[in-house]
Amino acid sequence: MLIKLRLHEVLNDKVSGCASCVKGDFEYQLPTGAAVSCLLKEIGLKSSSVGLVIVNGRQAAKDYRLKNGDRVELFAPLSGG
Repeated sequence: MLIKLRLHEVLNDKVSGCASCVKGDFEYQLPTGAAVSCLLKEIGLKSSSVGLVIVNGRQAAKDYRLKNGDRVELFAPLSGG
């Protein structure tokens, strides 16, 4: 299946397993029914480095099963005070 993916903030610099990952929006191929956690593993991101997952404009858990055409946005954990 094909999803649209966007990495925010420092996540662009943390991606290690994804030669096609570029800043901004890009398409990414995953096995049908893959969860967000599978996506993170495939692109080389530790689960702890992602604080917020948005799928199609709504917050989603890392065990959310993606569907063809989903738009996924990943954000680093927020910090500060």
